[in-house]
Amino acid sequence: MLNALFLLAAIIVGGLLTTQGIINSRLSLSLDHPLQASFISFATATIIIFAFMLIRGIALPSPAMLKPLPPYLFLGGLLGLTYVTTVLVLMPKIGATNVIFAIFVGQTVIALVVDHFGVAGLPKHQLDLPRIAGVAMLFTGLYLVQIKPGVS
Repeated sequence: MLNALFLLAAIIVGGLLTTQGIINSRLSLSLDHPLQASFISFATATIIIFAFMLIRGIALPSPAMLKPLPPYLFLGGLLGLTYVTTVLVLMPKIGATNVIFAIFVGQTVIALVVDHFGVAGLPKHQLDLPRIAGVAMLFTGLYLVQIKPGVS
């Protein structure tokens, strides 16, 4: 039952990511440049995170805490920026379904590799024929959901 709740939470967050992409793409179309919309998105998130931390009494990490960390651990922000900006640029061009489905396919392919090798200490899950077939079905689905110009 707990696993089903976790999956439901992930499904809901997936829906929120689509909603975020729609809102950010509309914001981008209202401004002079897509990076302005990304900036507003991340600035808003930073303000909200800071407010939650203040309310909960959580301190900002000190320089002493950050200094020993390997540099690659700071790439999450860059990856988030890449995701947000790519989504807000592509949604007006190819639509929400195409963007989100293609992103999902990319996420799944990388997740299979991560699971197979147990990257970053995650549990290992062998890459087997059913998983490969599942990814093949995703690529088939990506092809099938493509909206062709002039065809409704």
